[in-house]
Amino acid sequence: MELESVTLKLPRDLLSGAQRVATARDVTVGHLVRHLLKREVERQLAAKGRVATDDRLLTALQALLGRDMEQASGWDDLAERLRPHGYTLHPSSSDMTLIKTSCGTRVCAGTEIGFSYAALVKRFGGHMPGHSQATTGQSVMPAGSIDATRHAMLSAHMESARSWPDLINRLAVEGMELRPLGAGLGIYSAATGRHLCNTSTVGTPYRALVARFGADIPAPKPIKASEEEDTRLIKRSG
Repeated sequence: MELESVTLKLPRDLLSGAQRVATARDVTVGHLVRHLLKREVERQLAAKGRVATDDRLLTALQALLGRDMEQASGWDDLAERLRPHGYTLHPSSSDMTLIKTSCGTRVCAGTEIGFSYAALVKRFGGHMPGHSQATTGQSVMPAGSIDATRHAMLSAHMESARSWPDLINRLAVEGMELRPLGAGLGIYSAATGRHLCNTSTVGTPYRALVARFGADIPAPKPIKASEEEDTRLIKRSG
């Protein structure tokens, strides 16, 4: 396959994160960019004709509703917290749907703003009233792509990590990264950017990590000047 050189400028924090992920996977940043771009192009082409929820809307909803969804103590409490914002949750197959109360319009799925139905079922100790309680062979449906093996692995890392750098490095080796999500902390696939679950889903809420490590999650460090030349423009094809 013939490769063409491309010039691409990236923000420093994104470039730094890409370098960490590429190093953990023992590949070049150019290889990582090609892989991600190929997957995104295939995803967009496969989704042709479907209407996706706007990323800006999802970000706004996460900021608006994230704290209430993180702090709710049960389904009734969650409904009361969402009501003043003009939203409600309705059950839908194996997930839940956020509905705009004033017009009944579907806004997005719960997983799209970082809160899977399975995680809330586990947290609240039961299914949403009116849900079919469908399962996949387990008492609770798996949260997104977090199967039992990955759930155990993440739980172990959360429990064993002794600092933010330690936890960040542990997840980088697994191809994952942490991002703030509402009042919580989300775990994302570093390769695809897809939300996998929240730290609370695997037993450790963000506030518990802050208390243990003695500080909020640090902002990404600026990349060194010596690192810029290799990936500042990502001119090499890998």
